[in-house]
Amino acid sequence: MSKSIGKLLGAGSKGTSYYAAENKVLDYLNDYDTSRVDNTLANLENSALDLSGNLGSRPGYVYSVDGSDEARQRMENAVYQSFLDKATPQFERQTSDLQSSLLNQGLSVGSEAYQRAMSDLQDSQNQALNQAAYQSVQLGQDAFSQSLNDSLKAGNFQNSARQLPVNEIMQLLNNSVSGYDKAMDIYAIQNRADNRVAQNKADNQAAQYAAGNQFLFGAISSLF
Repeated sequence: MSKSIGKLLGAGSKGTSYYAAENKVLDYLNDYDTSRVDNTLANLENSALDLSGNLGSRPGYVYSVDGSDEARQRMENAVYQSFLDKATPQFERQTSDLQSSLLNQGLSVGSEAYQRAMSDLQDSQNQALNQAAYQSVQLGQDAFSQSLNDSLKAGNFQNSARQLPVNEIMQLLNNSVSGYDKAMDIYAIQNRADNRVAQNKADNQAAQYAAGNQFLFGAISSLF
């Protein structure tokens, strides 16, 4: 998040004071108001503290969905059961209507004609059940695939949604300068100037030492 203003300064020659460019940046930094960013960061820290105390009540990340054979079989069974729920009352009405029709025609229960008619109806109903069982496999697999895709989309959305507020806040703060950033930039400039002063002092002492040695060497040489 730090956008170091101090890094905009280039290296200069040795000196015992701030460069003009450094003074300008220091004046700018000293007058730069970071209170809004600092207050925002403080609010974020408080929010993070509150959130950390309520993590148990927050929706968790979705790491997987049930794509097992058992889940697929449950969907196929559900499709078939849905057919039975609709077909069973219809089959019962067909059987009752046929029985009434046969009796009205004078065909007694147990007679060959009565048994043949009832057997034909049962065969037709069984065929419908077999066809439904066959279709429920394909329809169940299609429904399972759709359910699986929906679960994946829902899980991905939930995982992404958890990050949206944090991402938005970090994006808003991306180009902001906090009090910490400001202090570090001021320190970098001042430390660099201090190092120049120390280096210049060391260079001066070395030059004086060399000059003293040169004078002493010249004085000794003059004696001979």
